[in-house]
Amino acid sequence: MNGADIQLWTAPTQVTVSDRESNPAAIASRALQLRSREQHQIASNFDAGNYEMASSFVWMRTMALLKKQLASLGIEFIGELLQRPDIDEYSDISTAVSDAEAISLARDLGIITSVQTMRLLHSQQVVTHFAAIDNDPSIDEDEIMTQEEAVGCLRVCVQGVLGHETVSVAEDFKSFRSKLETETFSLQSPEIVKLFSSPYFFMRTAISILLSLFKTGKGAQLEHTARNANLIISQYWAQLKAPERWQIGQAYAQEFSEGRKESVKGLHAVLVSVGGFDYVPENLRSSTFVQVASSVIAAHQGMNNFYNEPAPMSELASLGTSIPSPALAKCMTAVLCVKLGNSYGTSHAAQEPANRVLGSLSTERWYYYFNERLGNDRIILSKLRDTRCQGRWISIVQSLGLEADQISDKNIKALLVATTQNDVAKLSRIASRLMETALGG
Repeated sequence: MNGADIQLWTAPTQVTVSDRESNPAAIASRALQLRSREQHQIASNFDAGNYEMASSFVWMRTMALLKKQLASLGIEFIGELLQRPDIDEYSDISTAVSDAEAISLARDLGIITSVQTMRLLHSQQVVTHFAAIDNDPSIDEDEIMTQEEAVGCLRVCVQGVLGHETVSVAEDFKSFRSKLETETFSLQSPEIVKLFSSPYFFMRTAISILLSLFKTGKGAQLEHTARNANLIISQYWAQLKAPERWQIGQAYAQEFSEGRKESVKGLHAVLVSVGGFDYVPENLRSSTFVQVASSVIAAHQGMNNFYNEPAPMSELASLGTSIPSPALAKCMTAVLCVKLGNSYGTSHAAQEPANRVLGSLSTERWYYYFNERLGNDRIILSKLRDTRCQGRWISIVQSLGLEADQISDKNIKALLVATTQNDVAKLSRIASRLMETALGG
């Protein structure tokens, strides 16, 4: 079975604009999803030196069209893919899903390539920074977007989204979702063979879908769900990361507390088959921590982040000194976002509550983060390639006294060693390699 047989999604291979093309008018002319008037407007703004205006328009249209493509899968399905229970069929994807989430999900679904993902995330940071200058007194008014930055933004937006008439999305996986509640699979079923051969993201998503079906399923629908969950989770348990194991245990606790006997029976059978009751939380505090941590990350990635980070960060710090294990991964990403900041600095007002959260983390929890989370933490890995963020990372990690022999993954271990030795060049290289792996590149 070759790669083409097992890939659930494949990013478009057609090159719409060469990386060597730097003429704004030529690039804009390849934006098939824009009207001719819009293409000419972009070119005119470049000619006039209105780089911020042109980039803001291009970015807004790109994100709107990308989210429209994602919405074609169904809003509830998008919520499942993002593990966002707050997103339902009535949600507006344009506001419910952040630009960074849309970009990351588009990569996971094969809509864009890993290189386009990295460039889009960089363009988002540039566009957001210059769009916020008027509202942030700490930013020098004389700072302006360069032509090179604007051309880079335009080019990757056309390459990844605007230059394609249609974008192939996850119809195969959407069909697989439906079959999970209407059919009982076997190990020989083509869908299961394909799932076990796919990147980790698809398995993680399949588990999220199954747990969602446990909450809503009835009768035969629930019976199919329970049998498929037992098959998939029992076969893949050894490869599951801790956050997904906790997710299953938390689902069991929630169904138990709501008195859904048939769902509890099905999830109980799954946990018994894998010896997974160590991952059943004592209570559901974790959902609150996850929600607030997500708010911190959203504030950090949005506009005026220095102004918007302190409130949710203070709320996270006030939830308690003991973070529930199921929420630990998300909370550590959130607090590191605040501590590492971005290339423009950090939110000063958010540092004190962030320090309180950092102070509550034991050495064992830091080892958990390095072993179970960092390798897939795209948000933090992207920061570890930035010079200013690297300095803050090194300062934090060096104070922990972590031992490299406690790290299981060789690349993560090498990253820790480079950090403790203050080798920023090596740190950049390793972070880039880990980022490529996390993006599936």
